[in-house]
Amino acid sequence: MSEEKRTFSRVSVRLKGYARIMNSLESPPIFTGDVIEESSGRDLFFRNSKLPEELTKFLAEMDRKVDRILGLMSQDRIRSDFPLDIEIMELSGAGVKFRCHDKIPTDTPLEVVLLLSYAPLRMAGSKGRILGVDEDTGLYRFEFVDTRAADMEAIVQFVFREQREQIRNAKL
Repeated sequence: MSEEKRTFSRVSVRLKGYARIMNSLESPPIFTGDVIEESSGRDLFFRNSKLPEELTKFLAEMDRKVDRILGLMSQDRIRSDFPLDIEIMELSGAGVKFRCHDKIPTDTPLEVVLLLSYAPLRMAGSKGRILGVDEDTGLYRFEFVDTRAADMEAIVQFVFREQREQIRNAKL
């Protein structure tokens, strides 16, 4: 991407994303990054609740279904706030390379939301700018400029999980 202060691992992906053009990078973000909590803590809560096992399984399943419904509802709201559909093809902690049907000039400030997982819904957002278009692939190069710590952690964890999965698949 650009001259990075830190080195981040990159992974080839195919993720859905949304973007909106900003007036400037100083504008506040719309995406708050309130992702749904990991269900593992709630599963532990259900197991330690001293309720009958069948009831705890039922409640845990209902909890997962409600999370999915809330995630779908959040995605609809995101689509209305972020009108540009993007397809992320490469992801790192420094930025993304993406495909978009709309023409976006270099240095355009954007706010992006990445859909890291559908079930459970995991999203991450960042403000940044278009660095240019890769001539060979036609992909936009986008640099993260202002990313909340929780969103950066979600992105980096996703990259590491994908790398491990790709290594496992390569060994098979």
